[in-house]
Amino acid sequence: MLILDYPEWNQPTVAQVLIPKAAYQLTPELEKIDKLLQDESFEEPIVKQFNTQRGRPTVPVRVYIRMMFLKYYAGLSYEDLVPEVTHNLMYRFFCRIPIEQKVPDATALMKITTKYSEEVINEMNQRLLKSLVQKKLFKGRKTRIDTTVVEANIVHPTDAGLLYEGVKKLTKAVTRIKQAYGKASRQSTKSIRKMKDHILSINKVLRRRTDDTRKEVRKITGQMAIEARKVLAQADRLAKKLIPETEKDRKLRGNLLDTAKKVCKIIEQSEAVNAGNTKLADRLVSLNDPDARPIVKGKLGKRVEFGYKLQIQETEGGIVTGYQLYKGNPCDRILVDDALQKHKDLFGKAPVEMALDRGYYDSDNEKLAYGAGVKHVCIPKIGRKSKERTEFENTPTFRRLKRWRSGIEGRISCLKRRFGLNRSMLSGYRKTQTWTGLGILAHNLRQAAKLMA
Repeated sequence: MLILDYPEWNQPTVAQVLIPKAAYQLTPELEKIDKLLQDESFEEPIVKQFNTQRGRPTVPVRVYIRMMFLKYYAGLSYEDLVPEVTHNLMYRFFCRIPIEQKVPDATALMKITTKYSEEVINEMNQRLLKSLVQKKLFKGRKTRIDTTVVEANIVHPTDAGLLYEGVKKLTKAVTRIKQAYGKASRQSTKSIRKMKDHILSINKVLRRRTDDTRKEVRKITGQMAIEARKVLAQADRLAKKLIPETEKDRKLRGNLLDTAKKVCKIIEQSEAVNAGNTKLADRLVSLNDPDARPIVKGKLGKRVEFGYKLQIQETEGGIVTGYQLYKGNPCDRILVDDALQKHKDLFGKAPVEMALDRGYYDSDNEKLAYGAGVKHVCIPKIGRKSKERTEFENTPTFRRLKRWRSGIEGRISCLKRRFGLNRSMLSGYRKTQTWTGLGILAHNLRQAAKLMA
């Protein structure tokens, strides 16, 4: 392979002898991360769950973990990662890929990432954190907690847009079944054209900016709902006639029924909005990512975000010691107990100091933290404060922890900008958990390299 310093590479190729070491020497930061990843315990969660002797050979676990780190570390897509590793000798050495060997394909990496569950990625994160605690790189005396949103990879949802996409997806499912049985599908194509015409009509109406614009848009949306019901009825009739005999038939029918269920819900919520009910609790905002929810975080530039709520807890040294992804927008006040338990599981005891923002404030949460063994708790109170509370929040310790807590905003910004947590490229709640876990694993490896002497 590329270097002779490792015992498993005791028979170098001609290319290894001819290439100078300076061409593939790691940077100081990557060299430290390489030493951390030499611990085989990181590979155990994957090997234990996916070890099999059947089927075609897959990407080695060691190669996969290192390529995924480089993907998040360098901010690359799967398509850009493969040529970057192919032509960069340093990256080849880091990923343990010989110069004469082909780099794993981007589609193979995508399939493996979706196959590995979030439990496996979370266990890898926990093993890294425990090894860092054993090496005494950080002690976990302080913790700060905050929440953010990992956006789903969807466009801003509208009733008209969801109806159009629903009919488009449903007609494709119908077309696949008809083509499998040798039948034409002109009606399906005609329905898509009608829905597209309605979308163009809405765009023209919105340019007018008159008082009646909203009424006209709702009227056109109602017409789209009627057209969608016709396509839905056609799909229902086809699903009743179809008797699955092979595995392919069962898959086509299952896809049709699943899509029809989602389209039916979109139609119902569009009709409910037209009837005046604009507050729907379980509103569907995406066909491809039905678990995504609208979340209001109070941002000026983006009032509503669509995705999942993420809680992050960080200790001194910039290490993320815990994370949890939630569906919807649960109240911050009910998440404190979960964060404290994660800290106890990792360090065996509660932190000495804990800082949270005012969204977490609850007198019960302060009692919970003190009862768990936290010595100093900083949670600013919302609303009017008594004289005693004001004096407490003006103490030097409280003000110091309040200033320290604001640093987690920069950590969240770094995770979003550098490690892909601004938007998940994987659809669904479980896959988004995997995406988030890989990003935090790459971040923690980079931070651990900074802490190493």
